[in-house]
Amino acid sequence: MFIVDSVQDIQDMARGAVLLGTGGGGDPYVGELFVRAQIKNGRYPKVLSCDEIPDDAFVLSIAGIGAPSVIVEHLVSEKTLHRILARAEAFYGRRVDALISAEIGGANSMFPLALGAISGIPVLDADGVGRAVPHIEMTTFSIYGCKATPGIVMDDSGNVVTIEAVDDRMAEDLCRVVTGAMGAMSFGALYPMTGKQAKSFAVQRTITQTLEIGRAIRTAREDSRDIFESLIDYLNSWDNRTARILFDGKITDVTHDTRDGWHFGRVTMTGLQESSDECVVEIQNEFLVCRLNGKTITIVPDLISILDRESGEPLTGEMLTYGQRVKVLGYSADPMLRRPESLEVLGPRMFGIDEEFQPIESLFASA
Repeated sequence: MFIVDSVQDIQDMARGAVLLGTGGGGDPYVGELFVRAQIKNGRYPKVLSCDEIPDDAFVLSIAGIGAPSVIVEHLVSEKTLHRILARAEAFYGRRVDALISAEIGGANSMFPLALGAISGIPVLDADGVGRAVPHIEMTTFSIYGCKATPGIVMDDSGNVVTIEAVDDRMAEDLCRVVTGAMGAMSFGALYPMTGKQAKSFAVQRTITQTLEIGRAIRTAREDSRDIFESLIDYLNSWDNRTARILFDGKITDVTHDTRDGWHFGRVTMTGLQESSDECVVEIQNEFLVCRLNGKTITIVPDLISILDRESGEPLTGEMLTYGQRVKVLGYSADPMLRRPESLEVLGPRMFGIDEEFQPIESLFASA
C-alpha cells in the first residue's frame, strides 16, 4: 500500500499515464488538477495491491467514456463523482470496497484516484489493459471472463442510463450511443468484480508504473541526464517488456477527425537534417500502428508513444501539430495482451488493419 500525498507524485503519475495512453485516453491534466486540489486539502488517494484485498471484496471501475478531444474540455466535478458512486452502490446493492481503472492510460488513470480521494475508497494498483484502448470490451477483464455490465452511464447533468448487455461488444455499442446523446462525454460504472477476479484478470502494478515513468522523465530532465536513455532503461527493467526509440524527427503532416465518438487521425514525420526517412502513425483514439518507410515496426496491442524531443514530455494525439520535433517510442505490451485469446479482441484486425500482430522485438529487428 502507498498513499499519494504529494502534488509531485500526482504530476508524475499524469505524465506516465500519457505515455501509457499511447496517444489516447484523454489528457489527464484536468483530472490531475482535481487530485492536486484534494491533496492540498488533506484528502489523499490510497493505493493497494490486489493481494491486499479479500477475495470477496466488491471492486468497481469508474471510467470516462467518449472522444478524448471532448473529455479534455470537461472539468472533473466532485458532485458528479459522488453522485455516480451513490447511484452505483444503490444499483448493485452493496458498498464498493475498492476502485480499479478500466485502462491506465490518459484521463482514466485519474478518475479512480479522484473518486478515491474524496470518498476514502482505496484504488487498486492495477487496471484492465496496461495502456489505453478505444473500446470497452478491449480489456483483460472482459477477455478472461468478467463482464462489463450490468452497469450505469451518467453525465454531469445527472442523466443516468442502466445497461445490461448480452456481451461486452454490445455493451460498447450501447455505451457509445448513450454517450453520443450525452454530448460525447459520460462516466461509466462498469466491470463489477470480486477481489479474486481483480487478482486474476487485471494487469498488475500499473499505477506504480505511471508514477515511476513520470519520475524517470522528470528526474532525468532535472539532472540534465539523457531523458530517453533513462526512460528506456526504466521500461526495460520490467520483466518480459522491451522498449526502444522507433523514430527521431519532425511532424510534417497531421490530420484530426472526431466522428462516431472517436478521434481518428494520421501523423507523418520526416527525419532530421538530410534524412529521407518517413514515419507514419495511424490513430483511432490511440496510436495503433507505426510504419517506417512503409514497413510496420510496431503494431497494436504493443504500445506506441510520441514524446517531445527536447523535454521528453509524452503527447496525446490531440496535442500533435505541424512542425513539432518528436521521438516515437515503442514498448511491448504486457504479456497478457499478447496471448492468442487477447489478440482476438485487441489484435490489429479488430481496428480494421489488415495485418497480423507481430511483436516489436521481431518487427524492429527486421526493419
